[in-house]
Amino acid sequence: MMRTQGFCCAIVLMLFSTVVHAEQAGWTLLNKVQHAVKEYNFDASFVVLKGNQVDTYRWLHGKSEQQEIEHLIPLDTNGVDILRRNGSVYYLLSDRPAFVLAGHNIAELPAVLFEPRSKLEQLYNAVPGSSSVMSGRSAQLLRLTAKLPSRYHYWLWLDDETGFPLRIDTLSEQQAPLERWLITHMQLSPEFPENLQALLEADLPAPVAGEVKPMPVVKQQLTWLPDAYQIISQPASIPQLESHLQSYWLLTDGLHQVSVFVQPSQGLPTQAYRDGATTIFVQSAAGLEVTVIGPISIDIARQLAAGVK
Repeated sequence: MMRTQGFCCAIVLMLFSTVVHAEQAGWTLLNKVQHAVKEYNFDASFVVLKGNQVDTYRWLHGKSEQQEIEHLIPLDTNGVDILRRNGSVYYLLSDRPAFVLAGHNIAELPAVLFEPRSKLEQLYNAVPGSSSVMSGRSAQLLRLTAKLPSRYHYWLWLDDETGFPLRIDTLSEQQAPLERWLITHMQLSPEFPENLQALLEADLPAPVAGEVKPMPVVKQQLTWLPDAYQIISQPASIPQLESHLQSYWLLTDGLHQVSVFVQPSQGLPTQAYRDGATTIFVQSAAGLEVTVIGPISIDIARQLAAGVK
């Protein structure tokens, strides 16, 4: 009997050691991919696939001892150029002055590539997967599986040689694919990209303190929040909606942002749909319309709307 118990304990310890080793290997892969997108000089192109919709971008990044710069260029006609130089992000508009925000990464790029590991460890388990060939390159799979059943999962394929991300799939809580981010061209260089040097030296406006301010309206209360989410106390104002808003909240878990709006009812029926990984939920009741927009499940969006009192 004692031998059987000892054998069982040994098996449990061996399995636990294997799980811990796999988890450590997964987070090592995350460190590798995050190092690649922050430290390498590169010129890459990628597409974002949402159902039948395809958006195409060019992404350039340069890093020197004192300076970091990256440029995100939509290759579709209706996009907005985005430039980040050190801690400032510039939205370059053709018909208006540049909109400037403070930030150390571009929000339109996949957040899992930039969010600190300490935060991701609170939300996900990191599980290395098998290797495969992708666009002629050997790729290593990294699965970020959500610890909470209501949260999306992420599968990342990393270039074995450089750690550069080749593909990122966003999966629903039921493991159904919602959105795909896919590299179509990648060129890494030891030299600082020449086409970024002029932007590095260009005279660009500084962030204006008054550009980010609290929304002036809160007539209702938000009585429920999803796990790990908090309300941002000073979200950017939305001039186009301010005259119609009764309340507005911007929520974040550090990785994602979710907006909740309350406006007078337009007589629309309650409805929900997804644009890739983004859920848009509209609920009308008692003369008010609650809209929830963000990378969350429809069930979580419904609970947020019901939490407005």
